[in-house]
Amino acid sequence: MKKTVAAIKNCFSPERVNLGRQPELDVAKGLAIVFMVWVHAFEELSPDAAGILETIVIDILGGPFAAPVFMICVGVGLCYSQKGAPRDLLYRGLSLLGVGLMLNTLRFGLPYLIMFAMTGRYYYLEIVYTLFSVDILQFAGMAFLFFALAKKLALNKWAILLIGAAASVLGMALRGVSLGSYEIDQFVGFFWGTDTETWFPFLNWIIFPAAGLFFGSFLIRCKDKKSFYTRLSLLCGGLTVIYLILSACYGMMFLSDGAYYFLGPLDAAFFIILALALFGLYDMMARLMPERPLALLTRLSRNIMQIYCIHWVLLGMLWMIQQLFAASYDLRFWQVTLIAALLLVISDRLAVLYVDKIKPVTVRM
Repeated sequence: MKKTVAAIKNCFSPERVNLGRQPELDVAKGLAIVFMVWVHAFEELSPDAAGILETIVIDILGGPFAAPVFMICVGVGLCYSQKGAPRDLLYRGLSLLGVGLMLNTLRFGLPYLIMFAMTGRYYYLEIVYTLFSVDILQFAGMAFLFFALAKKLALNKWAILLIGAAASVLGMALRGVSLGSYEIDQFVGFFWGTDTETWFPFLNWIIFPAAGLFFGSFLIRCKDKKSFYTRLSLLCGGLTVIYLILSACYGMMFLSDGAYYFLGPLDAAFFIILALALFGLYDMMARLMPERPLALLTRLSRNIMQIYCIHWVLLGMLWMIQQLFAASYDLRFWQVTLIAALLLVISDRLAVLYVDKIKPVTVRM
């Protein structure tokens, strides 16, 4: 162990030498959006799906391999961003909160209004709180506001990591705590897990971008990534195997009672360790992968927010059609997988169209 740690230390320089785009992070984010689209298709179109393949997609690929990895990449990206001033981070956070509200309007509000108009059921008007649901975009917005404050206060990476860990402990302690009003609980759901429309509360999830920022501060000084990732992946991979064995025996997120969205610090720590092991694997993949698939994952990575928003809007439409016309919601694994693949392709093409054609025009205007 001591030799491994010493060898890892020798991979770093006192200066920032590892600048530029990091291919392993593009692979990580590219695969994360693939897994997210896949699992969301199951959640919306076949919520009662059960089976070994469905479990792998929903609980593993769509769980620790998706959102936690993506949010760690967000933290790493802060170390490489040229727009890291408090004002830039504040603007980014507020923009993400605005985009999140807009997405909720298109993803929930519009389909529910159409459903009400077609069925006359007031139920679809009563679930207005979905407009204020706390999904990953809302959390990302909150995270950037936190980093803006941290930058303003000149907090270092150790302080930010410690705050992230303390927040995770507090989030687990407050999980399920109600303030006695659904409306108030919906608001505090931005911070901890309540019985409302909240999935990514700040306290439970800030540990991931905080850990990413901590890791990125070392990665940017890495002078020998191949040697570093080889040793790191072996170390983290071994720990991950132990966790997965325990998960097979006691269930995923067993240290947090299976609560993926409101997970506690120990499960979060294992998810971070898994992400570090994956970064090493993805670095090797990026070195060996043919140019075209690597270019595809890089494009998915660059357009991840656009793809995320587009696929949710399309899924909202499909959900509405299914509710109105489908006799059964029990789709088979291959059917949902095919739908997810088509969603990804369409979302990717529309994202490219937006980024290349529409966005430049709106910026000029």
